[in-house]
Amino acid sequence: MKDAQFSDAVECFGAFEVDFQSRKLRKHGMRIRLEEQPFQILEMLLDRAGQVVTRKSLREKLWPNTIVGYEHSLNTAVNKLRGLLGDSAQSPRFIETVPRVGYRFIAPVTKLHRASSPAEKKMLMALPFENLSDSRERDYFADGLTEEMISQLAKLDPKRLGVIARTSAIQYKAAKKTIGEIAQELNVDYVLEGSVRGDGKRVRITTQLIETRAQTHLWSGSYDRDLRDVLNVQSEVARQVGKALALELLPEDSSKSFAFEASRTRAV
Repeated sequence: MKDAQFSDAVECFGAFEVDFQSRKLRKHGMRIRLEEQPFQILEMLLDRAGQVVTRKSLREKLWPNTIVGYEHSLNTAVNKLRGLLGDSAQSPRFIETVPRVGYRFIAPVTKLHRASSPAEKKMLMALPFENLSDSRERDYFADGLTEEMISQLAKLDPKRLGVIARTSAIQYKAAKKTIGEIAQELNVDYVLEGSVRGDGKRVRITTQLIETRAQTHLWSGSYDRDLRDVLNVQSEVARQVGKALALELLPEDSSKSFAFEASRTRAV
């Protein structure tokens, strides 16, 4: 564990940043989810960058009461860490194996004060909208709405809020996966999901924003529209949702990015 004097520092190497206080690893400002044991190994390696960290010291730190089986656990944790860093034992850029002894962190490391470190970039995914009506024609409308929604959300603040591309999101159409599973697979902080139902020329679009870590609802909206102009409905609802999410996720910049209504509209 880092000493208190280093607890507010961010250490950087290559495209990566490690924030020891919040215990987060980021690449180009985007959070990478790292399990606790690989994170502790990275922490020990960075604390003694350029020096050998023995397997014995790693065992005493991570598995102090384990005699049998820790070798496999250590190898697994190191392999996970290397995988997330895009590193390899054969051609190491960051973690070098010292045979029968331990590991050494070989890349240059710089320290940043917390105030000067870049803000963490959050990631959002818009799940394909679900068609709940009897008409299969609504599938085309739902798909078009999903595409327009992703396009609008991607314009909010690309430096602070990343949006998963449609090609990655579309694979989850009709997939029986939980929000937690999707969040883990794509490393997203927020998921926007929605549904479409309608009768004749009327359609109701319902959306909700979920924070994936606690799986809590942050916002929901419902929109009733006439379908005489499908493209305009898709575009207009996507803009309305974009405005609402900007208020929830980017409150500091929302007034600069959009001409907002005086109050949030839950149903229009």
